[in-house]
Amino acid sequence: MSNITPLYPDGSDPGTDNGSAELTEQSPLELEGLHADCIVCGADLTQSSLYKRLRVCPRCRFHYSISARRQIATLADEGTFKETSTWIQSLDPLEFSPRASYRVRLLQDQTRTGLTEAAVTGTCTIGGTEAVVIVLDFGFLGGSMGLVVGEKVALALELAARKKLPAVAMVTSGGARIQEGVLSLMQMAKTVIAVNALHRKGVPLIAVLGNPATGQVLGSFASLADLIFAEPGAHIGFAPFREIQEATDRRIENDQYSSETYFHAGLIDRVVDRESLKHDLASVLDLIAPEFKLAASRRSRPPLAELTPREPWEMVQLARRPDRPRARFYIENMFANFVELHGDRVSGQDPSVIIGLARLAGESVVVIGQDKATEVSRNDHGGVRGDILPEGFREATRALKLAQRFRLPVITIVDSPGPRLGLEEEHRGLAISMANLIDTMASVQVPTISVLIGEGGSEAALAFSVADRVLMLQNSIYTPISPEQGARAELRDSDRAHDIARALKLTSSDCLQMGIVDDIVAEPSEGAHASPDEAARLLKRSLIRELIDLRGVHRRTLVRRRQKKFRNFGEYGSRLGIAVRGELSSWRSAFSAGMRALTRRGPNGQDEQPQDEEAEEISSERERNRAEE
Repeated sequence: MSNITPLYPDGSDPGTDNGSAELTEQSPLELEGLHADCIVCGADLTQSSLYKRLRVCPRCRFHYSISARRQIATLADEGTFKETSTWIQSLDPLEFSPRASYRVRLLQDQTRTGLTEAAVTGTCTIGGTEAVVIVLDFGFLGGSMGLVVGEKVALALELAARKKLPAVAMVTSGGARIQEGVLSLMQMAKTVIAVNALHRKGVPLIAVLGNPATGQVLGSFASLADLIFAEPGAHIGFAPFREIQEATDRRIENDQYSSETYFHAGLIDRVVDRESLKHDLASVLDLIAPEFKLAASRRSRPPLAELTPREPWEMVQLARRPDRPRARFYIENMFANFVELHGDRVSGQDPSVIIGLARLAGESVVVIGQDKATEVSRNDHGGVRGDILPEGFREATRALKLAQRFRLPVITIVDSPGPRLGLEEEHRGLAISMANLIDTMASVQVPTISVLIGEGGSEAALAFSVADRVLMLQNSIYTPISPEQGARAELRDSDRAHDIARALKLTSSDCLQMGIVDDIVAEPSEGAHASPDEAARLLKRSLIRELIDLRGVHRRTLVRRRQKKFRNFGEYGSRLGIAVRGELSSWRSAFSAGMRALTRRGPNGQDEQPQDEEAEEISSERERNRAEE
């Protein structure tokens, strides 16, 4: 073991819990080698049941190191854990003994912790959902990954893939197993290959990072997990804390290398307190391994509701109202068991984009929402400061890939004036993140439904709505440019936005007529802002109906139809193109009829049939063409 850095504030080694205590309050703390007072805030721990059970200070919530056995006891439903791969034993493949015999050190840690190695694997149920669990114990040679740990992790992941059980990895690891040399290094590739096999089977992997989570474990299977949680205050990073300080030659504060920092950098989904960890894991496992499917009692669709006619500019104003319900309101009021995820796993997270797992009428779905700011900045020239960042497009792409892996339908909620424009955004990959999202939306092999709830602005709206079914709330708009910008560009006067709004064809009725959207969702008579709960109820019914219709379609058929639908927008495939061809056909028929009339003229130059009959024939031809259209 190397580079194991003390990470408690008092400089002590966090891996001192011997793992032999049960979750009871019968033994004195001294017999377990634990603290009487909190090393962070000084709180008395002798009477704390929370500290005795979970090793968490009740006052400052500092999370002490916890043994593998105790970790399993806190997560697994009582009596369900069955250990696997117990027969694998550690060896000394390189006969490594520059200072102390590796065999002796293994024996010492085995005696102290009661484990045969740093990894404990097995199966259990967590909140009623069966799962494969992998737990690394920092108290055993720092939780480092040698041959045995790598083999046990790979076997557990292969078991999860074979039985199609979700896998949960609890990670505390502090460095490299240098005693096994480059053989230890090879375990990174081994575990990554095992994760790839798991992904190909569509089986989820969830990683929970404890204190510390560093080194080869973090640089391999832990970072490839579909969802990554972390405990509060955990030290996370590829290099151990001391190595970072030495490499940068400057002092680094603890909070610069923590789970909270990783969270804000978009690299983990959630920071979860140990006391609520089991509930959060059980909720997520229940969503990504669903037991139930949605079904309809009848397939008939209700008749279209009467929509209140409004002028385009009035609908623009309604769509922009500050009190109009936003995406988060609809998510909280239409979906159950919503678990929000965060981060693009590249550089950060976008507060204006919401992604997560939820249930809609009992069916597990992936939700992606644009949560527009209540007050949108619009300048005098009609320009608007959009709110979707490159990280937001990447977050949405990541959510789509999770949906693909877990075979879950996707519902996107669109409400944004457009992407955030600026030099920083350009350098962070605005264009490529947008293109990747459109590509993923077009090719994901699950049912997709998009709904425009307010302002569907430019490329941000399109990227989130390349879906099997596209809906619009009655008073929402869909436009490539704001009316103010359009008026300034065409009329040199942004105050004439109301004049350009009609020409932009941005209303829900216009979009339905052009085939841009598939259906309009009625709003309460005064608008969604007047009765948000009723608006959410109406939208929820429409989403459920569309989801039922799409569930029975084969995934490849979904993609083929979706791509054909968007391929055909334009002159040669849209309704506009059909109308143009129909009109050309009418004129072509009239011209042909005229030519026939000329050929039938007699020697005296008189028509062989009256002019009114020829006109009647032309008129009939036009009527037939219109009927065919």
